[in-house]
Amino acid sequence: MSPNDQALQQLDERPDTPETREKGLDGWLDAIIYYGLGQHMLLALPTLWIAFQTVSIPVAVTTSAIVSLTVASVTIGAFRMGVLSTGHPWHRIEDNELGLGPDGGYGFLVRRAAYLNTTLGLATFAGAIADASGWGLVGAVLVGGGFSFGALYVLPNLRAANSKQSVPVRVIYYAVSLSVVASTGQVLELSVGAPSAALAFAVVCLFTVFDVGADLRKPMDGM
Repeated sequence: MSPNDQALQQLDERPDTPETREKGLDGWLDAIIYYGLGQHMLLALPTLWIAFQTVSIPVAVTTSAIVSLTVASVTIGAFRMGVLSTGHPWHRIEDNELGLGPDGGYGFLVRRAAYLNTTLGLATFAGAIADASGWGLVGAVLVGGGFSFGALYVLPNLRAANSKQSVPVRVIYYAVSLSVVASTGQVLELSVGAPSAALAFAVVCLFTVFDVGADLRKPMDGM
């Protein structure tokens, strides 16, 4: 038997363990679909509801939402697989034990929800504006996808920073995102938009207040 045949035989005989699957296709699918897409479907549901209930430029918003959601899910998957790194570890949601308070598992989920909702909202409606302005799908991909990737890429660094650094950044970021969603999606104009979209927008606002308030109560903590 030639050395090449022996190498192929050894490769075929490798045990199919969770460790080997985690680094292969199964690992990528798990990271992108289960933890990336699934995380958004659970935590960013309010913004997804707003996007698919909008009456202004609905086609552009839907297209941009799909693009932004896809890029965000792949980015989370890449962080979890170790392909992306910013010098600080990606905080996995399963690393938190369930409990109450801003530092407990439920508190962490609310804080992650604040960031995911505002990121998806800003990326979706900014991409929709680019699409409706004549840039088409290319504009939605570049703007919406760019916002999604950029915001999630800096999240580990933002989370690792102390409150004096991270709180002002998040306040400005949340304010810009909520303003873009409110103005472009017309969610507060009840005579035009759906009341359920306004309720979903209020939920996102509460998420952001909880996130910022958690750090204001502990000025030196990170996100």
